[in-house]
Amino acid sequence: MSTLILTGPYLSDDPEKNIRRLIARLRDKAQFHDGDTVLLPMQALNGTVDAFWLMRPENRERNDYWLKKLAVGLKPTGVRVLVPAVVSEGVGVLELLNGQCKTLAIEPIEGGVFVSSEHTQLPMDIIFRTAAVGEAFRVPETSDYVIVDGRGFDNGRVFLGQCRLVKKGRTRLSYMGEADCIHLEEGHVCLQDIHHERFSAMQMALRCYLQNHGFERVTIGISGGLDSAVVAALAVSVVGADRVNAIVMPSCYTSQASKDDARELAKRLKLRLRSIDIMPAVQTVAEAVDPLLPYWANKGLMKENIQARVRGLLLMAVSNADGSLVLNTGNKSELAVGYCTMYGDMVGGLAPLADIYKSDLYELCENVVYLREVIPQNILTKAPSAELRENQKDEDSLPNYANLDAVLKDLIEAAMDGKRLRKKYGAQFANRICQMVASSQFKHHQATLAVRLTARPICTLTPEFFHGLVSKN
Repeated sequence: MSTLILTGPYLSDDPEKNIRRLIARLRDKAQFHDGDTVLLPMQALNGTVDAFWLMRPENRERNDYWLKKLAVGLKPTGVRVLVPAVVSEGVGVLELLNGQCKTLAIEPIEGGVFVSSEHTQLPMDIIFRTAAVGEAFRVPETSDYVIVDGRGFDNGRVFLGQCRLVKKGRTRLSYMGEADCIHLEEGHVCLQDIHHERFSAMQMALRCYLQNHGFERVTIGISGGLDSAVVAALAVSVVGADRVNAIVMPSCYTSQASKDDARELAKRLKLRLRSIDIMPAVQTVAEAVDPLLPYWANKGLMKENIQARVRGLLLMAVSNADGSLVLNTGNKSELAVGYCTMYGDMVGGLAPLADIYKSDLYELCENVVYLREVIPQNILTKAPSAELRENQKDEDSLPNYANLDAVLKDLIEAAMDGKRLRKKYGAQFANRICQMVASSQFKHHQATLAVRLTARPICTLTPEFFHGLVSKN
């Protein structure tokens, strides 16, 4: 008799197909035997973690119906299933055995549901995880337990299948994202540090997003900078180099070093790099709008943003032509302070880096071996630049990323008020950053769907968050 976990991923909003697939799979006598116990994650019915009060009453009843179908369908197998679900009576964990459904006693915990071993006749407690990547999750004080987590991606939230078996306080088994069927009797340990968790979450999000929306290819603008390099490496790791449209779009301000770095990155990732000169289109747009501009117009800023928007237009044109998904390459630092162009570098269907700060992105590349091997060293060491004007550097418009991110983390993740920020960082510097973030809300509201890696992505910041933040003096 074995204990197993089926992590998924499961289809979104399709309990019928999920249950029929489970029945067919669990009837396979080569994998599952009479007396086995199968632990299913919260995502098993609807592909995500359902909330009782947000679920329509008829969908709770739908869950009731399909759980009964699962119980009846498994009756001939002798397999016992334990599954958490939202049902008509509330959130519970059900035991399905011999065609019957039995509700077990549970204890809600932060980021999950706890079931004591005395109610399951298993030699360990069970924790069904409901927290997505980046969300609070607390393991109760117990020395023998198993964490059951599903795999999937839902509206930015990533579920990584972070399962773990602990006996007598020591980890005996751990998985993260790579297995759909886990045997608790088999020993396996994987790295579960913050950096590998984040990169695995990006991979899971991209893989599920492509599957859920029917995309087979992705399109990426390669600049020779860090952000696009990480996204390109991510895409290749998920779909393969032959399904990635890698496009470099130089202007008259693009340095030779950036062109060389883009080519070296493409060589390491085995990408076919194609180039489109954006200057003819930029010049055409600038000349067309010039007669309409007042004498005091900021033509320099206008031409910088035209470059970004022409690049966005070209990427979307390729996407429309071949049905590929454009991946956004912006990071959390830039999005927070509005250092991005609407309808330009903000285009795309999915933003893998939108919830990771620039300084953390460097750390990610240092700690994830795959990224360290495929991203050229020069990309990791050179000063970041949008290259929209001659000799431009990001630090011409922004503070050093390490200093900027320190304030942003205290402001956003730690929810530190303006008074404390001014005391810690100085009134002028703190007010400058807070004002930049507050004045960029219109960009936050129109940003591409972000892969959530923290408890507080930019898209969750409400107008009330900024009230009283900036000193009036």
